[in-house]
Amino acid sequence: MDFILFDLVGFMIRLFVGGGIGFCIGLTGVGGGVLMLPALTLLFGMDPIAAVGTASLYSFLTKVSATWHHVRLKTIEWKIARRFLIGAIPANITVALWISSHGSDEMFNQSLKAFIAGVICFSLLVMLANSMIKRSGPALRVGEHTLAHYLANHQILRYGLNVVIGAFVGGLIGATSIGGGVLIIPMLIIVFGLSASRTVGTSIFIAVVLTLITASIYSSGKEVDLATVIVTVLGSLMTVRYGSKLSVRFPDRLLKWIVMGLMLATMLLMVVDVMR
Repeated sequence: MDFILFDLVGFMIRLFVGGGIGFCIGLTGVGGGVLMLPALTLLFGMDPIAAVGTASLYSFLTKVSATWHHVRLKTIEWKIARRFLIGAIPANITVALWISSHGSDEMFNQSLKAFIAGVICFSLLVMLANSMIKRSGPALRVGEHTLAHYLANHQILRYGLNVVIGAFVGGLIGATSIGGGVLIIPMLIIVFGLSASRTVGTSIFIAVVLTLITASIYSSGKEVDLATVIVTVLGSLMTVRYGSKLSVRFPDRLLKWIVMGLMLATMLLMVVDVMR
């Protein structure tokens, strides 16, 4: 897709969308791919392949500064991140190249739309399950920590599972740009028992690497709308700090329900769009 210029109305709509998603990122920590991708397909009428490339570049640019911040804070678990990427990078490259090669296939594009809706649904279920685990009594928490403890005592299994999970998430990001936060974070907590700060830092670093690779592959196929990326990132930078400030005034449980409500709405809209 070539560099697209648009009129004042198009500029303002993209600025507003970027601002809204940036506010959600600041408020809840979620929003890069899982909200941007439906916005690109439903509001701007992009074909799903171009939307994946554009959303990937958007996600990368909005996470770069946060990655540097976590590097300085030393909140990245480098061993887990490295093993995760051993599985994720090959899967990400393979899937992104395969999907990028189908840009002119209308039937494939419709199937990809349906798949994206399914990934959003899966992400929603993962978030819901993670929320239920945290809300439940000590029994489930013991189970959660027992899994992480068991894997800590079985290094070969831990290493293998790390690579396999990485390949799964890397492939999903390559196909949809979704998974950097909503999938990686629960897996790092439940499977590897990382602390909250290390979970966030590690997930952001992994997401930055994978979205950069994904965006680069789709860019080489001219499947990135650079102008939309620039304007939406600008909008996000204008609002993300306000969402961050407001987040401390709301209960964590309420914020998660807001995110899940937005994801459910976008998933239903995409399903309707596929069925038309």
